[in-house]
Amino acid sequence: MAEAPENIRIQYRNPQGEDGRAVLEGMNEHHSELWDWGISRMPKGFDGTVMDVGCGGGGFLKRLSERYPYASFIGVDISGKALEVTSEVNRDLLDDGSLELIGASVDDLPLADGSVDLATAVETYFFWPDLPRALRDLERVLSPGGMLVVLSEMQLRDDNAEEMAIASGLYGTRLVTDGEMLSLLSDAGFEASCESVPEKGWVVYRAVKGI
Repeated sequence: MAEAPENIRIQYRNPQGEDGRAVLEGMNEHHSELWDWGISRMPKGFDGTVMDVGCGGGGFLKRLSERYPYASFIGVDISGKALEVTSEVNRDLLDDGSLELIGASVDDLPLADGSVDLATAVETYFFWPDLPRALRDLERVLSPGGMLVVLSEMQLRDDNAEEMAIASGLYGTRLVTDGEMLSLLSDAGFEASCESVPEKGWVVYRAVKGI
């Protein structure tokens, strides 16, 4: 994340008001290239239930609906402003009944066990208050063989630890290394792998729930 004024930085975790709307709309523009790369690492065909956790400005949900035109979708966010913007960006999905929006925290999802087939989380895991608990709850709501895809443009490595520490101080993020994330995913019941583009700082974790 490039450094932004403080009134904007505080909006990334839980966007509110007009500053929050500006941040959400900026996310929909800034993250486009990252989304394309992440989606290229996801299943090509899919017609189950897709949930985007921390759906933000709704742009990634829009991309997912274009890739998976026969799926149903759930957008989850703690921010009412995020759900508002997501609803505007995805009005067609709401109108045809293929999108449900839920205000909730990732570590306490109001969904039945095994009710989601594919879950995504883009540029958000580092804001989750309890990462291990959140991963366990995501494993709970996924169906057997379901996949969780976690995508970030802030990859923590030995060669950028100082830079990432500064960014974390500015934005209130809590980053983990690839090894730590893979270990947490394994502890939560997933079989996980990761892929990265170090020169861009991009990393994607793909985790499959056991059958």
